[in-house]
Amino acid sequence: MRLQPDTIQPRVTRNRKARRPILLTIAGHGYALSASEAHALADQLHDAAEGSQS
Repeated sequence: MRLQPDTIQPRVTRNRKARRPILLTIAGHGYALSASEAHALADQLHDAAEGSQS
């Protein structure tokens, strides 16, 4: 799958009162994450980005 970053902007919002307060929306698909899930995803994305620069 390939997303075109110039036409699809990911959006991250939060709702502190929700059970999973972080909402990641990409191309109309929403993913509700806990804080620890959001941190884990960010770490995985960062690691993959670093690995792709080699």
